[in-house]
Amino acid sequence: MGGASELVIFDLFDTILDKVWFDYDKALDYLYTRYLTGISRDELNDWAKEYRRLHMMDRNETHRESSFINQLAFYEDKSGIRHTEDYKTIEWDTFRICREERIGNHASEILEHLKANGHPLAILSNSIFSSECLTRYLGSFGLSKYFDRVYSSADMGIRKPSVSAFHRVCEGFGVNPSDTWFVGNNREKDVQGAMNAGLKAVYYDRSGEGYDGFRITDLIELKQIIR
Repeated sequence: MGGASELVIFDLFDTILDKVWFDYDKALDYLYTRYLTGISRDELNDWAKEYRRLHMMDRNETHRESSFINQLAFYEDKSGIRHTEDYKTIEWDTFRICREERIGNHASEILEHLKANGHPLAILSNSIFSSECLTRYLGSFGLSKYFDRVYSSADMGIRKPSVSAFHRVCEGFGVNPSDTWFVGNNREKDVQGAMNAGLKAVYYDRSGEGYDGFRITDLIELKQIIR
């Protein structure tokens, strides 16, 4: 069903990495105590709500993405505080504060298998955090070595299921969408989005709801679909 030269793109969260917990309030707590001293926590809460209303509430309709870096600049402008540390350092420190994941079942094994069979591999993730940050996170699990490139919607300014997001990755590798697989756990954003863009899609059915197309309930089953 697949050729050894075909690109395989994976969703990241709840596909390659399984969420243990995520709490963005912890990120705000960290920013408040570490960087935005001199303001009240209520002020920061209000700014966070304002930013979300202005830049994030309509993401599912517009498919436009914001980023943590943009949020940080917004908070700086509101507070008048300028940070001495670079934004990338603050981004990474904040990212690690607000979440915990573990490696998905058989993720390492299937990535090793696909890489050994000559497939270029990529990540395409909807995230407010940069590709640099996501790559570093994958490295903390020993997984970054498998991926030729990591794409984040934060850098691209567009989110799945936008056709442009999928095409951007294919163009980066110089491959046709029809010669590309996408594997993800969201029916609309991952599977339908990829198919609308002309890719072959595999639905990682975490809930067991069923699906008529390519479907897996464990990543190791990709061995039977992508050769």
